[in-house]
Amino acid sequence: MEFSIETSPMLAQFLSQIAQDRRGSVAQIFALALIPVAFMAGAAIDYTRSVTERSELQVAVDAAVLAGAKDASQTWTTTAANVFKAAYKGTASAGFTKDAQGAYVGTASASVPTTFVGIAGIQQIPIGASGKAAGGNQADTSCILTLDTGQPVSDASLTFNGAPNVALSGCTIRSNTSLKCNGHSTGALASIAAGTATGCSNPQSGAAVVPDIYAELAINITKQCSAWPGVTWVPGTVPPSPKVVTLMKPTHTEYHVCGDLTLSGSGDLTGGGADTVIVIENGRLILDGDASIQTSRVAFVLTGDNTKASAIEFPNGNGHAASLTLSPPTGVNNPWRGVSVYQDPALTFQVDADWGPGATLNADGLVYLPKADLKIHGNPSSNNPICTKLVLNSFTSSGSVNLNQTAQGCENLGVKQWKGPGARITG
Repeated sequence: MEFSIETSPMLAQFLSQIAQDRRGSVAQIFALALIPVAFMAGAAIDYTRSVTERSELQVAVDAAVLAGAKDASQTWTTTAANVFKAAYKGTASAGFTKDAQGAYVGTASASVPTTFVGIAGIQQIPIGASGKAAGGNQADTSCILTLDTGQPVSDASLTFNGAPNVALSGCTIRSNTSLKCNGHSTGALASIAAGTATGCSNPQSGAAVVPDIYAELAINITKQCSAWPGVTWVPGTVPPSPKVVTLMKPTHTEYHVCGDLTLSGSGDLTGGGADTVIVIENGRLILDGDASIQTSRVAFVLTGDNTKASAIEFPNGNGHAASLTLSPPTGVNNPWRGVSVYQDPALTFQVDADWGPGATLNADGLVYLPKADLKIHGNPSSNNPICTKLVLNSFTSSGSVNLNQTAQGCENLGVKQWKGPGARITG
C-alpha cells in the first residue's frame, strides 16, 4: 500500500530552498536543537528506570509489612526486615513500626544512579515507598474475647486485677472495646482491643471489632418444657422423665432439663462415648458444694424466655468449692461440635456470674456467654493444652487464670474462630 502527501506550491518551494541551502545555518540550528532533545530523551530513560526501581521497592515494603502483620509477635519487625531484604535486591534503608491504631507500618528509601542526566550534575534519583498492613490483628485467636455489645470503645470490658497466677499459652486476649491489666501482663501472645490496650503483654490498640460468629448457632435450639421443676443430676444416672426429656437426634443424644440443673457428686456426668447435648430451659447450671464433675463430648445449652435466671453458678464464699471439667462434642456433622457451654444470645435476665475462690472451671472448647458479665476470684483453666475459647460480654479476673490454645487443637476440636478479612495493605 502506498501513501502520498500533496503539498501546496509555496510549501514545496520553501522546502526546496532549505534543501539547497549551502551556508549551513539551518544545519547549525538543527544541531543546537538536538542537544535538549537528547537530554530530554536521556532523562526519560533515567526516570523510567527510577519508576521501575520504586515499584520493586514498593513490592518489597508491602511484602514485609504483611509478613510482620501475620507474625504479630514481639519480634515482628525482625520478620519484616528479613522479608524486605529477601524481596529487594538493591541497597535501601528500611524501617518498621506500629502507628497509634496498631497498624503495621513500613517505610524504605533508596537511590537510583543516573546514566544520562549526570551531565547536569544529577548523579542519583532518590526513591521511597511506604506501606501499612491493617490486618495483622484481624483474625481472632483469643482465649478470652469480650463482646461488650452497645458500649463505647473506651469501656474496659476485659480486666486483670493483679491475678496471682496468669498463664495464657498460645493465644491472645481480645476486647471489642478496651482492656487493661493491673499488676500482671498475662503472658498472652498479644492483647488486642478495638479501643485501648493498657498494661497487658504486647498491647495492640485500635483493632477491628470481632463479629459474633456464634450467635447463629441458636437456630439449632429446640424447646420441650412447659413447667420448670428443676433437677439434680449425679454422674452415672440420667434423671428420668418428665424431669428430663430425652430426644434422639441424628448426630447426638439431647436431654432437656426443665428448670435449674444442679450437678452434684463426682465423676463423668454421662459416661462419654457419644456426643451429648444438655439443654437447660428456663434455669441455671448450678455446681453443688464439693461437686467435681467431668464431661466428655458434652455441650450445655442454656435457653429460655427471660423470666428465670440462666446463669452458671459455683458455690461462693470461703470453704466452698466445686470444679467443672468440660470437653465438647466432636462429631463433624454435629452443629454443637466444639461447643462446651452455649448461652442463648436472646437471654439477658440474670445471666451475670461471680465465681468465688473455690470455683474451678477446666474448659476445653467454646464457653459462650455473650450477655454475661463474669467476675472470677477462682481458677478458670484448660484441662489440657488444646483449645479454650471464652466469649463473654465482659470479664474481670482477680484469681488464677491458666488457659491454653493451639491451632491444631482448635481445629481438632472443631472450635470456630473468626478469620477476619485477612491482612491487607492500606496505604
